Amino acid sequence: MFYKLLATNKDITLTILRVTLGVVILPHGAQKVLGAFGGYGFEGTMGFFTGQLGIPYFFALLAIIAEFFGAIGLIVGLFTRVAAFGIFATMFVAAALVHFPNGFFADKGGYEFQLLTFGLAIPLIIKGAGSFSLDDIIAHKIEG
Repeated sequence: MFYKLLATNKDITLTILRVTLGVVILPHGAQKVLGAFGGYGFEGTMGFFTGQLGIPYFFALLAIIAEFFGAIGLIVGLFTRVAAFGIFATMFVAAALVHFPNGFFADKGGYEFQLLTFGLAIPLIIKGAGSFSLDDIIAHKIEG
């Protein structure tokens, strides 16, 4: 089962999707964890998620972990399916709770950005990390 979670083929297209999604999401995660790029840091983000949005602490924590550590996982190709699913789920909730009422366009606070993340995450959930990934290296060692 662990092998199936990591198994992938050497597909450069998946690598491009994986690294792009990771690089785009990482600054958002860094805002939430580190307060980088004008973010509120962990405490401020947790306060917003649990207070203003009413998200339970555990799920707010998972969202922050998905954006920061999931993005790092995507960039290096480690647990890609799990990372992509975490980002997909986080963006789905963000779209539903915050962005959907604002319409489509991101410049109006809409769900356009979240929709793009879905298009990058879904192939990674289905097919895995692609070329140049730790998943591929580990899977080949397991397969041995």
